[in-house]
Amino acid sequence: MNFAKQFFLSAVAVMTGFALTACSTPYHADTGLPDKYKVLKLFPTDSDPSVTFDASIIASSALDNSHGQPRIIVPVSNGTLAALDAQTGAMFWELKVPTPEGQQAQLAASPVVVDNKLIVVYQSLDKGVRTSHRLAVADLLTNQWDSRFPVLTVAAEQPSADGKAMVKFNPPTAYSHAALKSWKPKGSKLGYVYAGFANAADVQPFHGWLFEIDLDAWQQQGDKQAIKNVLLTTPEADCPSKMEYGTQEMICGGGIWVPAGPLLEQAGETIELFVPTGNGQVDLARHDYANALLRVRPGLQFDAGCDANLCVNFNPLHPAPDCLASCKNLFIPRLAAGNEPLKPPYHECDDKDFWECLAWMDYDLGANAPVKIKLKDGRSVLVQAGKDGGAYLIDAAHLGTQYDRLQIAQLCGSPTDLCKLGWAGMIVTQPVQTIIEDDPVVIIPTFSPDKTHVAGVVALKIVREKGLPKFKPFWRFPDANYPDALTLFRSHPSFPVLTTHLGRQGDAIVWVVDIGENGTLYGIRAKDGALVAKQGLQGSGRQLSMPLIVGDKIYLASIMSKTGKAMIEAYRIELAE
Repeated sequence: MNFAKQFFLSAVAVMTGFALTACSTPYHADTGLPDKYKVLKLFPTDSDPSVTFDASIIASSALDNSHGQPRIIVPVSNGTLAALDAQTGAMFWELKVPTPEGQQAQLAASPVVVDNKLIVVYQSLDKGVRTSHRLAVADLLTNQWDSRFPVLTVAAEQPSADGKAMVKFNPPTAYSHAALKSWKPKGSKLGYVYAGFANAADVQPFHGWLFEIDLDAWQQQGDKQAIKNVLLTTPEADCPSKMEYGTQEMICGGGIWVPAGPLLEQAGETIELFVPTGNGQVDLARHDYANALLRVRPGLQFDAGCDANLCVNFNPLHPAPDCLASCKNLFIPRLAAGNEPLKPPYHECDDKDFWECLAWMDYDLGANAPVKIKLKDGRSVLVQAGKDGGAYLIDAAHLGTQYDRLQIAQLCGSPTDLCKLGWAGMIVTQPVQTIIEDDPVVIIPTFSPDKTHVAGVVALKIVREKGLPKFKPFWRFPDANYPDALTLFRSHPSFPVLTTHLGRQGDAIVWVVDIGENGTLYGIRAKDGALVAKQGLQGSGRQLSMPLIVGDKIYLASIMSKTGKAMIEAYRIELAE
């Protein structure tokens, strides 16, 4: 699960990839030349350096429309919240999150706006040790902390699976990195916020926690009544670890740390939350649900929905395929027919099954958030990527049904080319989706921290084969045959965003930042992978950050590599002549 782990894994090997139909030229006979775009800098400029911050920007920015004109809310990792004018970058206000006296703040999870309230989750540190995890609410009309919401300190305990002990939320081994999600049911004034926790290192004991927070109760009854329900993904009171990295022993874990947060989908008058979890194991008997995808509903009472007869004597290292397929609300990743086993170059997984290899190499499913797609026949599917470079196609109504798995990124490294970030995997993102010629298309950025394997943005169609959904390779950017494919996307890029309103043809355009000493913003046409815009950034960009689109403008978190100062870079996108 570990986005902050130091390099420890050896290189990973070449795995058989697949051939993608690459559209390396923008010309198509049926459409002619695509719209081309100019990307014009709004701020910072040489004459107006705009606002910079002394700490990095890890969380994604939020949009505030409460004053009639858009403002960009910037969450800085040192606990600063700033509101910038969306046109000029000038600062309207700045707040510091409340912490105990003498302690420091750390803010890594993207906040959420509910009506005119900004809800933020963060941690307080004393000499580098996390002592508490907190939520606070700012009033965007008054630009102040809302005193009607006293600061909420997260606390919880849940019974262990065997009922013999209690598992307590432990601040030093918890970390808030997942974006907050909100839901306002009928009859509620402000509704609920969902906050997920993992850890920032593989230090045991750590678990996955999801909190359901009632904003109305918080405002009316105080912070003691705010937390309504809690989900614990690994209810283990004892997490013995003999190895340096706790995840490699497949114990406890199950962190909820994906930067985009759980996927929240409306389901009639209620919602479904699709929650990816980090390293550990699935053990149905012990109610361990790590390295998996869970469907939960309001109340957070989880039932995997697996067939008890098919899952008797469940073995986490050798789970029965029929058992995995029977689970209604639990997806456990596995290889599909025709997939090659994971084969790192230094034989790390020669004596390991698929699930052991995922844990050993830190290829947890919880690094990525899924996307839900409705097909032409009325059924819905989920596309879930894995750090292992695979894309999974899952039945959204019955998570145990895995329609397909396609290796879209080869494992980083080779016997002669050490992977620079072995723990990082090849995919950490949330895909975007669109429709091309009546077929759903899902678009997934990949990366490879080596000099051997191509990386970049991959597009897959979802088609029907023998009556069932299946992935069909569509295009790759950059073209795998171009030298750029071995030099671009060498580390985590930004998350992708998609626009459909900027060009004359209404084309879907995917925007993504490749991180570097000077980052690069790419605009890629979804129908064929044609490059329609390219803009060098003043800074390096920011990995795993979600660009913010407001009308014809795009806002990007960035950092100056020479000074370490962070900022927001803003650009206006317009059609080229």
